[in-house]
Amino acid sequence: MSKELNVQAYRYGYSAGRIPESLKEFEEIQEERRRLESFGKRPNFLLFDADFARAKDQELSQLMRRPDEEVKDLVREAVLGLEVEQSMWFAKRAKKPLSFTVKEEDVEPLRSWQKRFEVPIVIFQVFLDQVHACPLDEVVSGKRPRRDPTTKKPTYFHSISKSTHLADIEGLDLRAKVEVDDKGKLVPFIMLVGGDLVDVNLEGIMRLRAYFKRKT
Repeated sequence: MSKELNVQAYRYGYSAGRIPESLKEFEEIQEERRRLESFGKRPNFLLFDADFARAKDQELSQLMRRPDEEVKDLVREAVLGLEVEQSMWFAKRAKKPLSFTVKEEDVEPLRSWQKRFEVPIVIFQVFLDQVHACPLDEVVSGKRPRRDPTTKKPTYFHSISKSTHLADIEGLDLRAKVEVDDKGKLVPFIMLVGGDLVDVNLEGIMRLRAYFKRKT
């Protein structure tokens, strides 16, 4: 994807690509996120023009661990923000229509970030066997949130389709463990390891370019 779009992706949201393996690590992620995010909820990744990325690679590689106030000028150079939503469904095996899912509590913080930095955000909905993409504004526009039966939280739902499909995923390994929290509740952790993108939809990948921030 980076090659076709002439961009480079960098981690920006503190938990990007990091799946907690314990309650302690989960709490550390949450605390670090609160410290770093002062201008709204950070999208998980930022895409930058490849030439700009080569010139600023060392600084961009540190985005995830630097406060917003320190990196605001760099962040404004991004062409796109990616917010990743993980689903425990196999899209090809599902017996019901599947959707992008964005919690209501995340929408305004994401929009606040988007407005401040003037960088559009696209939602990447990652299933166990497929990846789909759709702009945040399209996912929530004209809809009302409804209760997610899994998380129990008000959530925006937007149907996936052939036009949102980016690629299939193969070779994903699932691992699980459980811990007991300080209240005595059993807490499960599911870890996703490996996986390769196959059957890439080049038309869908190139469609992402239409969402890029327009240079003024």
